[in-house]
Amino acid sequence: MASNAQPEGDKAVRRQIRVRGVVQGVGFRPFIYRLAQEERLSGFIGNDTDGVLIEIEGPSASLDAFIGRLLSEAPPLSRVDSLDIDDAEPNGDTTFRIIASEVLGRVSTGIPADAATCSDCLRELLAPNDRRYRYPFLNCTNCGPRFTITRRIPYDRPQTSMAEFKMCPACQAEYDDPANRRFHAQPNACWDCGPQLTLTNSAGEAIPSADVVSDVIARLAAGEILAIKGIGGFHLSVDATNDAAVMRLRQRKHRYGKPLAVMVRDLDAARSLCEVSDAEATLLTTSMRPIVLLRRRAQSDSPIAASVAPGIPWLGVFLPYAPLHHLLFSDGRIAALVMTSANLSEEPIAIDNDEARTRLGAIADAFVLHNRKILQRCDDSVAAVVDGAPQIIRRARGYVPLGIALPIEAPPLLAVGGHLKNVFALARGRFVYQSQHLGDLENISGLDFFRESLDHLMRTFEIEPEVVVHDLHPGYLSTQWAQEWAAERGLRLIAVQHHFAHVAGCMAEHGIDSDFIGLSLDGTGYGTDGRIWGGEVLIGHLNGEHAGSFERFAHLDYVPMPGGEAAIREPWRMALGHMSAAGFDIASAEVSELLGVKPAEARVLSRMIERGINTPLTSSCGRLFDAVAELVLKRTHVDYEAQAAIELEGVAIDEPYDVARDASYALDLCSGDWANHVPTTISAAKLWSAIVDDLRAGRPSPQIAAQFHAAVAASFVSAAVLARSATGIRQVALSGGCMHNRRLVRLLRTGLEAEGFQVLQHLQVSPGDGGLSYGQAAVAAAMLRNHK
Repeated sequence: MASNAQPEGDKAVRRQIRVRGVVQGVGFRPFIYRLAQEERLSGFIGNDTDGVLIEIEGPSASLDAFIGRLLSEAPPLSRVDSLDIDDAEPNGDTTFRIIASEVLGRVSTGIPADAATCSDCLRELLAPNDRRYRYPFLNCTNCGPRFTITRRIPYDRPQTSMAEFKMCPACQAEYDDPANRRFHAQPNACWDCGPQLTLTNSAGEAIPSADVVSDVIARLAAGEILAIKGIGGFHLSVDATNDAAVMRLRQRKHRYGKPLAVMVRDLDAARSLCEVSDAEATLLTTSMRPIVLLRRRAQSDSPIAASVAPGIPWLGVFLPYAPLHHLLFSDGRIAALVMTSANLSEEPIAIDNDEARTRLGAIADAFVLHNRKILQRCDDSVAAVVDGAPQIIRRARGYVPLGIALPIEAPPLLAVGGHLKNVFALARGRFVYQSQHLGDLENISGLDFFRESLDHLMRTFEIEPEVVVHDLHPGYLSTQWAQEWAAERGLRLIAVQHHFAHVAGCMAEHGIDSDFIGLSLDGTGYGTDGRIWGGEVLIGHLNGEHAGSFERFAHLDYVPMPGGEAAIREPWRMALGHMSAAGFDIASAEVSELLGVKPAEARVLSRMIERGINTPLTSSCGRLFDAVAELVLKRTHVDYEAQAAIELEGVAIDEPYDVARDASYALDLCSGDWANHVPTTISAAKLWSAIVDDLRAGRPSPQIAAQFHAAVAASFVSAAVLARSATGIRQVALSGGCMHNRRLVRLLRTGLEAEGFQVLQHLQVSPGDGGLSYGQAAVAAAMLRNHK
């Protein structure tokens, strides 16, 4: 504690500064300490559950400079949401000190997200003369595990899984030194006192190794499948250039078509495999280190096995974010690694050593383990640059549990999200805290993960919900769980329609709570009429007497969905449903031949549609894309959600966006009666004849796909224009899973802007179902503002 006594004649004043929103564990306290030393100020800083408290004393001019620098020079991983400054009585302090954390009151500080290895630590990792040379767990206040090793706030070592590792004298000295980069770095460790790697076979028997990392590299280079324990769980890893190894992984994991993510050494390696824009390079190298979907270079020029991402022109690429990852690429034997979540399809990612051996023993040839416990499962995040801006596809490691601002004051509430790609959210005040990506709630293990994560976040942020918000669908497991959980506690329940939650969330992200037009386009969502929606133009209200409500202005015309959910997995069913609605004789041999389906199966579906047997009606835009993909690409079955639509987008990737639109592809708008709540319908019936004619004429599938995208976008732009004429609203929110489609989003945005609209897209949450809980929270907060 250096003395910061003021020269005689300078009158000292004292101020108390309450900083809220600061994320702990990112070097904020040592930053404030150094700032106070430089400005020759005295006082203290400490973390507590109400935020960060600073008391600072010295000349008024120095205090003003301190506050200005606090805001302008804060560490890059920190975040300041609010700063409350009050005068205090000077007490003659002559030093500035950092005091111990206190657990008093309600949590206001946050657990930091896990952060990728910083450049300083990477330099030490690879420096032979450094005491942490090749140590797989080095970190500092600017990087390393945070959320995944933390039990609760305050974020201090005893509250983390590092509590069981007593620091050696050298590490303790760093930890205690405010001038050191590792001051209060809670996971601080080294070879002498920290976690260690071990290598075992699938039976759990130790494999002797003088250098685990070198042996792991050799096994990967030989084509083995390794289960590697990382930051938020295990990865299953193989050499991405070895097609036989990749296919063996697919067979053992039962993941036959879904693309696999690839980790490469650095940005230059990513550029050698894919086209990387400046925006994509920035996204790849952020501290979050998400998997980024990039356009890959020609397959003939790529060393990546064709089986890594079959049938699409994109590759999911990410860079090393843990020291172990950097070491795996350090000697040049490995160029690229498949790094996929270590689980069977649709199960939560494995995190415990024994659990991993039990669940993955039939998949992995060997296990790379360590003895630092992972307390929270957290998959890799996935992102893309869509229409020039970053878009979150899966929000998890690196982003969670950072709060997302809300433009409406919310009571303590829980929003449980949807059924697929589930993410729940806790809200209080002006912030929403989303969980990590939990996956599909289709089995007990998924529900257990949901409960485990909810318990952790409720404990972390000390939020006891007074309201529970759920989707309108009565069959969702999340809905049923919410109803039971709320009933047990006597809490208020609010149901929010799926597509309204999507577009309301988009508006809330922008801090806007005025009326808006929402284009909500996705695969499935339960409508207020009990039918399956997904191609919606909504008029939404987040303020005023109608806050928390919406009207359905327009939608894709209903078509049969023969087989219900089976039609999602088998697009030939949706193609027959659409063609039936368009007037085709779907029992004919001609239609069966066009679609590549068995005539007998087509006749069965024809009878199902005629009699209304297991044939719900849908207005889904996602299912329209599936159906057209089936006709154009003969994609009769899919291995993963939206595969057909993704491949249809991919086919058109080299086609110009400003393609001259073919009038025969146009979707027809049948104007409704807005005054009497009759929505406009958008019919795709004529489209099918145009596509069939083009296929018969031999028109290339890329051109057909491009025309289809342009026609769909133009129809929704036209519907938005009609909505503006009826309401005067000029703001349009784009949301729903179809907004992952780059071509569709760009066509919608440019078309709407050409008509004079302000177009809003998601910033921090996914436009897909991973963002649903944030929108649910926004709608509930709007409703409760007027009806407390």
